[in-house]
Amino acid sequence: MAEKIIEAREATLSYLFSENFVFKIPIYQRPLSWNVDNFEQLFEDIKDSMNLAEGHFLGSIILQQVEKEQNLYELVDGQQRMIALTILLAVIRDNTTDNKLKEFTHKYIYQEEDPFKGIPEAMRVTPWKELKDLFKKYIYSKGGTQRFLEDWERGIIRYKDTEDPKYHLWEAINIFTRRIKEIKNLKDFVTHMMRNVYVVCIKTKNLTTAYRLFNVLNTRGLPLTISDLLKSENLGVIKDERKRELYGERWLKMERDLGREELANVISYIRMIKKKEKARLGIYEEYQQLFDKGILERGIKFIEYVEEISDIYDRKILSPEITTSSEERDRYKNIVTLMRRFIPFSDWIPPLLAFDHKFKSDKYLMNFLLKLEKKVIMEWLAGFTASQRITSLGKLIELIEVAQSPHELINEMEKTLNWLTMYGYKNEEELFKHELDDARFYNRYRGRLAKYVLLRIDMERWELENFPGYPGTITVEHILPQNPPENSEWVKLFTKEQRDEWTNKLGNLVLLSGRKNSRAQNYDFKRKKEVYFKEKCTPFRITQELENINTWNPEELFRRHQHLINEFVSIYSKI
Repeated sequence: MAEKIIEAREATLSYLFSENFVFKIPIYQRPLSWNVDNFEQLFEDIKDSMNLAEGHFLGSIILQQVEKEQNLYELVDGQQRMIALTILLAVIRDNTTDNKLKEFTHKYIYQEEDPFKGIPEAMRVTPWKELKDLFKKYIYSKGGTQRFLEDWERGIIRYKDTEDPKYHLWEAINIFTRRIKEIKNLKDFVTHMMRNVYVVCIKTKNLTTAYRLFNVLNTRGLPLTISDLLKSENLGVIKDERKRELYGERWLKMERDLGREELANVISYIRMIKKKEKARLGIYEEYQQLFDKGILERGIKFIEYVEEISDIYDRKILSPEITTSSEERDRYKNIVTLMRRFIPFSDWIPPLLAFDHKFKSDKYLMNFLLKLEKKVIMEWLAGFTASQRITSLGKLIELIEVAQSPHELINEMEKTLNWLTMYGYKNEEELFKHELDDARFYNRYRGRLAKYVLLRIDMERWELENFPGYPGTITVEHILPQNPPENSEWVKLFTKEQRDEWTNKLGNLVLLSGRKNSRAQNYDFKRKKEVYFKEKCTPFRITQELENINTWNPEELFRRHQHLINEFVSIYSKI
């Protein structure tokens, strides 16, 4: 009879926390990340089920049996729950006065050596590498959880931030220590836990099968990212355990260096680099297509490629630096930072990553960035939809792939602007002048386009070595108010027709720090300037120029409007 590939059964905690199992958490799994809410919910669910005299289902766990070790299993899925339950049992052990209960709860989580049965001494659940010593000292040692809380208060246990696994360990011990005081009879509570709290235990000896199960279960609503799924899948095809642990460490390093959210972004950018089109399926499904078609190779090569792109993303986007002249370095940093902060979409990032990955040339990266920014702003001004924008940038990535040199690629980029004539424009200058003269300019894209245009002009007015960067909160202010009071000077200076035409035009807009915007509002021009310049520290040169204007009338507005348009056109005509 053929050996079963998958074995699934309902298992109580008394079965899991017995000599039938010793668990270890694979190196590739995410670190302890449950927080206050998770620990509270786990305790509350068990407590409620005890009060109702009902069983409680904790979900499924997936185990992969380690070869040549009869009772040793890797926790492919379920490690957060098993660790939380282990901590809860340790806390009960250290806070009960019932010596028998104390001994048994310790026995559940720590396997004592039995030389007659050939059972070695072992932690029931071997945790993540960074927590192993802490667990040995505080969880798998009698009285350890109480010592942990004392050492935490004394500052002996140091942690980086509230996402540090050590902090989550403190949360668990602290919460469980507080919550078990609500239980009148801890013996009854543990009896209920061990007999009536259960999981569906899915076991397999086949690593590939274990990962397939993991992926199926976790693509159906459990809170894992695409990055988690791809990590598990690609580590799962690495047969050599030593290499699998090595590449698991490398993936965890990417998560630590970039952060989980940014690594998820990199995964999305790689999909775009390889697919060059809008996602038509879920990202995970699209990755399966890339793997199946041989565009990407599962395992070590994929992980190394993600490392390469992550490194570029970190050095060229998150902390933008290039090794050229100081002037180019400053310009590159400022433009990338401006684009990241104020362009409300990130579709421009994959082409930049693809360019640097292929050519690895800082010498041409600045020129490419300027052309890329120009292309993105032109298509933004022209009103491209998200789908049109992604299609256009996909064509640029195709050009990058076939180009023989960065110089050739930069010259070929003009081909991606062939839509100008279809949109009725003779050239780039005509596009800029027409779109920037729009009477509804401020209202487009909820003011974000206007803010970027104003900031881009403002940045060009600085000497790069003296540019201080921009404050956290920036707002766009209408000099001529959108809704001026009927008895104000604005109604005298501007007719209703002029207000309708000019209020939302580029020339009527300035930049302010957020806190100043609400204070200025509908004031007359003199009072507005007092708010703008009271502290003599507005960081915007595009706003500072108003200080020398005495009256804001149609003539001044028209003059400034034309000047700003010409200035913006000049910035991009030099590219």
